[in-house]
Amino acid sequence: MIEPFIPPHLRAKCEFSPPDKPHYLNISDDGVHQRVCGWVKNRSGGGGHGVSLPERQNKWVCQYCLERRIKGFEAQSELL
Repeated sequence: MIEPFIPPHLRAKCEFSPPDKPHYLNISDDGVHQRVCGWVKNRSGGGGHGVSLPERQNKWVCQYCLERRIKGFEAQSELL
């Protein structure tokens, strides 16, 4: 499959893609997530509110790879 052209300033490697088969993202597309660190106010029921003073990192992941990690597929495959 031929990858579509992505302008260099919008191109980033998916952090969760396999090292031997990396895939690249257009960071302006819907469903692309950026790693952000910051402060959140805890809620009484758990979780948190919006991130205050976010520190954005140049790390990106696609929705598909993120959902696989959340569901535990990546961790299970490492055990085989």
